[in-house]
Amino acid sequence: MFFRSKKVPSHSKNNKILNAMELNIAFAAIVIVCISIVVWATFKIMSISMLQHATESSRELIKQTSNNIQTKLEQLDDFAMTVSRDNKLATCVLQHDDIEDENEKSENLKRINEIINNYCSTREEIDYISIITRENLHIINEYQQKLIEDLSILGFDVKGFRESNKKSLWLNTYESNIDPQISTSENGRVFSIIKGIYSISTLKSQEIISINIKEAFLHSLIADVKILDQSNIFIISSDGKYVMNIQDNKLNGQPVPYDFVSEILEKKRGEYIKEIDTIEYLVTYNTIYDIKGTELNWTIVDITPVSSITKGISKAMQNILFIGILCIVFGLIISFLITKLYNSNLDKRYAEKHSIIMERERLATLGQMIGGIAHNLKTPIMSIAGGLEAINDLVDEYDSSIGDEEVNNEDHHEIASEILNWVDKIKPYCSYMSDVISAVKGQTANMSDSTTLSFTVGELAKRVKILMSHELKKNKCELDIDLKVKENIKIKGEINNLVQIMNNLISNSIESYNGESGKIDLVIQKKADNIEIVVKDYGCGMPDKVKEKVLKSMITTKGKNGTGLGLYMSYSTIRGKFGGTIDIESEEGKGTSVKIIIPSHY
Repeated sequence: MFFRSKKVPSHSKNNKILNAMELNIAFAAIVIVCISIVVWATFKIMSISMLQHATESSRELIKQTSNNIQTKLEQLDDFAMTVSRDNKLATCVLQHDDIEDENEKSENLKRINEIINNYCSTREEIDYISIITRENLHIINEYQQKLIEDLSILGFDVKGFRESNKKSLWLNTYESNIDPQISTSENGRVFSIIKGIYSISTLKSQEIISINIKEAFLHSLIADVKILDQSNIFIISSDGKYVMNIQDNKLNGQPVPYDFVSEILEKKRGEYIKEIDTIEYLVTYNTIYDIKGTELNWTIVDITPVSSITKGISKAMQNILFIGILCIVFGLIISFLITKLYNSNLDKRYAEKHSIIMERERLATLGQMIGGIAHNLKTPIMSIAGGLEAINDLVDEYDSSIGDEEVNNEDHHEIASEILNWVDKIKPYCSYMSDVISAVKGQTANMSDSTTLSFTVGELAKRVKILMSHELKKNKCELDIDLKVKENIKIKGEINNLVQIMNNLISNSIESYNGESGKIDLVIQKKADNIEIVVKDYGCGMPDKVKEKVLKSMITTKGKNGTGLGLYMSYSTIRGKFGGTIDIESEEGKGTSVKIIIPSHY
């Protein structure tokens, strides 16, 4: 019997193909959804990571920029102090109002102008210097002008400054309205430091000197800071006005239009994400409170669009999504590689910033050291000058007495005795100056040089006391040095390395008081065959989680203001160059004790 073969219905094949297509489409949809979720999550993770990285870099950039500006302003304050205390200038200014003869008054003006020009000849940042006498005569170069009654043309309340008994005053950027032949600053805009004029014989003065600095000088301090595209860095004053806007300096002196300014002025330093005109910005800011005790309250602000931080990553994510449609795993691998690539590129972009930061920190440290030298040498130099003047008078007296029959040998011996007495008074100041120079000279040496020298405990304590005296006095902290060993006990190694470590530890202790006065104990003692050096403070202390890591990595103990370098590098130096170790005991809110243990015969 023959059988006919059966035909498969065409609609059945079509159904199978349709079902397969539906299944494939469904599977493809699931794959696409999964990849989309993974890509979206990856994008978010990468964006958060990049934003955190950018936040840390921006915080460090603003901090170092603030330090650089503060150092430059401190140098200007030192210059203003020198000019305002110039005895020749003070004498000319004090007597100017009392001179009635016009020719004599004109000559006095020329003397004032000559003194001021000598100071300004090497200071390109100074626009001009003006003087206000007690009779409100305004002197600029050889020009003089009677001020109007409210004295407002100088940009500050002259009468109020006199009545306040303040010694200094900083003025924010303003237009000076001075003749263009005198002022070379763009549009006449300057910022100023005001000081009273004092001579050796006066303790109170109604005469005022105004050091007027070109706006371009302040512009240069922040204009070369490398920031991201579409970012803006500017300085605002405590009244919410621009001190310096590098994008448009015509806005200087005008109110800052952002609504977050009041919050910044209240918190002083920090960073957060803020929406401005529907665009998210990373806002980082830090405040310079004062310059050598004179109120400043300038806040340096950097605002960066979040989109500029994460730009470029969107296109990469589209490529990852396209590749991920073919293979989820392959897409994840590509995502991982691109993440590494973008992080590498971001690190490269910020490497340039960090190189600038490190160079400015080096210059800032050098400026602080110069300030410390000037502070430490000022008193002995003045004392030596006074002693030499007294000796000169005695020599003149001795010379004039020769041949005088009324002066006998006993009188001559008395004069000689007084001269020797003054010499004995001068000797300690000379010795102190030698100690200061030796200590500072040592700290400018290359710290990486390895030597086999040794030094005594007394030498160590002496150098630390000299080098830290200015910073301790500035921050109203007291250093109590307790030597429980003989001063001639020797420590093997390079003294400059250990002095640098001691300075770092004492600086940390000063920081722990957060601007308040406090006591710091430095104890050096011998236990068994070891020398123990203990630096102890009673400040804010540190949390346990920070204490456990602080010697193992660059973890800061100073909150938002720290870099984490000091303790980590100190520990490495003690281990590598002295064969010792460091032990830290700290309790949050009660203080910190850092113990350095060095073998006596290392």
